[in-house]
Amino acid sequence: MHSIQVYIDEKLDSKSLNDLRVLMQELPHVTNVEINNAQPHDMLVEYEEHYNIPMLVIDKLHHKGLHPDIVSA
Repeated sequence: MHSIQVYIDEKLDSKSLNDLRVLMQELPHVTNVEINNAQPHDMLVEYEEHYNIPMLVIDKLHHKGLHPDIVSA
């Protein structure tokens, strides 16, 4: 299992964060998405090994008008 931590520049409300979590969970090979409401800029995305998911995650977030950065992989 691999994971990336993504930092989202924008401040999002709990509904928007949940919508993002659902969007990320729908990506192929993503196994789990964690968002901490106490730290609403951080998102952890876990995905199956052997797949290049980080760029797909960043691309999806960009298409939503967000400005994400990968903090760790």
